[in-house]
Amino acid sequence: TSYEERRTKASPHTRNSFLVTRSSAQRVHHSQEEEREVKTHTVNILPQSRLHDIFGCTQLSVNSFHHQSVDDAGKGMKPVAWAPDGVMEAMESSEEKPWLAVQWHPEWLGEDGLPLFQWLVTEADLFARAKAFHQHHITIDSHCDTPMFFPQGADFSKRDDRIQVDLHKMTDGMLDVSTMVAYIPQPAPGQSWNEVAPFPSESPTAYADLIFDRMTETIARSDYLEQATSIEEVKRYKELGKKAVMFGIENALALGGDISNVQHFANRGAIYFTLCHNGDNDICDSARRSQATWGGVSPFGEKVIAEMNRVGVVVDLSHAAESSFYDALQISRLPVVCSHSNCWALCHHARNLTDDQLRALAKNDGVCQITLYEGFLSPTEADILTAIEHLEHAIKIMGVEHVGLGTDFDGDGGVRGLRDASELSLFTRQLLRRRYSESDIALIWGGNWTSRCARKNELRRTSNECAARKNE
Repeated sequence: TSYEERRTKASPHTRNSFLVTRSSAQRVHHSQEEEREVKTHTVNILPQSRLHDIFGCTQLSVNSFHHQSVDDAGKGMKPVAWAPDGVMEAMESSEEKPWLAVQWHPEWLGEDGLPLFQWLVTEADLFARAKAFHQHHITIDSHCDTPMFFPQGADFSKRDDRIQVDLHKMTDGMLDVSTMVAYIPQPAPGQSWNEVAPFPSESPTAYADLIFDRMTETIARSDYLEQATSIEEVKRYKELGKKAVMFGIENALALGGDISNVQHFANRGAIYFTLCHNGDNDICDSARRSQATWGGVSPFGEKVIAEMNRVGVVVDLSHAAESSFYDALQISRLPVVCSHSNCWALCHHARNLTDDQLRALAKNDGVCQITLYEGFLSPTEADILTAIEHLEHAIKIMGVEHVGLGTDFDGDGGVRGLRDASELSLFTRQLLRRRYSESDIALIWGGNWTSRCARKNELRRTSNECAARKNE
């Protein structure tokens, strides 16, 4: 079985599982006087490790020319091999990254050292293929909450350690488009807007406008960022070496009960509205903190969905109650999406989609964008491989034409191996490792998402042309 399969089944191992303590261990001379190709001591290898996969054994004879030793592997790394005296002899990434270091010198060990170099060549090939993919294809993250950090002075045009998505991290991770949303908190029953507003604003509508203003201003200050509302614009910006930002609204409470605001935010470049957030609003019931206010989509919500169809704004059902989900599928004349949702079959969370919902979404020609919020991936700790498991489950149920990635970065998204936008090329490496075709990876990385948005953009152009003629 592969490392990925064994990692979830193995019982925990520590160095004490197969090592004696230093005080009772044999002494090892770590700066050997013998010729370099002579193996002078053994190392014990952690069974559940990449190093074990490479060499296929738990004990290896090696040479030793230490000039120093490491006592603490450090953040993001873990020890995986020790000498009999307890000295650490190898470490590797604890986050599924292709990082590995050994204390011995395999270049002097002939055929016995070769497996390590074969692994390096394989990983280098994966990196080259991933880089080539990102150079030739559009990559889109359908959901991030970076604007939530504007009140703290965050600026995504600069490298900023407070946020998971900024221009430099997008460049590092080879991400072309980040869809940044204006997140609108949902007041609990009895709460006023002022009690939940992240910073002073007279209404949810005014707050959403303020967030859009801040995003527009930030983009205007950078020579390397542009707002995009279509795939054609995204392609043009990529050719120019620029990154693109698309706008969305998370919680259509931002409409303020005024259906004309659908057109207003469409004019400002909103690609989609997430109908609700945590708690029922005037449009539909929510998957969380719901009081089943409407039993699904409200009468006003029906009108909102119809208007979104008319003007070309995508209907996003992440956060919607199951009743709201099925109502919206019936009401919408066009495909709907879930911009950041996972699979209930793998993690029983109210925010996740059941297999029946996934099938219904696919039948509607919609897409489910797998998200990196840990609580939606696993009841315990999750990592990049857990996210891949959800992606592959969705593919099994829906087909590869109906899935994608919506990280939820800066909205508590991010797991080991995919902690921020700088690590997103590792997602591509995992798909390549699993032998997905280039065309299928292109669908997952944005092709599926943009094909749904393209239909809406055609409607938007038609709607805007009609509005212009009406105003002439």
